[in-house]
Amino acid sequence: MRQPYENPPPSTLAGGFSCTLYVMVTLFKNLDLPEKGRIVAQILNDYNHELFLEKLPPEHPWIKEAPDKPFVVIHKPMGLPEYIIKNYSESMLDERIIAQVWEWDTHRFGKKLDKFDALTHARHILEERRRADDLEEKRERMKYELNKKRWS
Repeated sequence: MRQPYENPPPSTLAGGFSCTLYVMVTLFKNLDLPEKGRIVAQILNDYNHELFLEKLPPEHPWIKEAPDKPFVVIHKPMGLPEYIIKNYSESMLDERIIAQVWEWDTHRFGKKLDKFDALTHARHILEERRRADDLEEKRERMKYELNKKRWS
């Protein structure tokens, strides 16, 4: 998952230019998510590096209001306070979250997406991510087996 890391202020860079670097980091808050939730969290963060799917701690006020919905999509914009967009139950940790985010994002698409289109595209993206993860796992297993045979 990408986290933005800003360089020194533009006045210290040559020519007065500024830039943003993206550093890959592991978010330890995602360790509380089930496997399907981690995949959705990765897709959300790839879509917009300021969006995160997390599980709230038990003492959080949102948990007291809706104890059956401990998972939230959080927007963490650079330089602004973070805020919770919506909370979800564990049964909702699937393509419906991605589809809702795409429906709400009129800025990127220029118009509001139809619910059916957003859900269809989200389902397709989730299937492709699972397929890519399975291929990567098989590739790693094959690599391990080939190295094991070569050195035995």
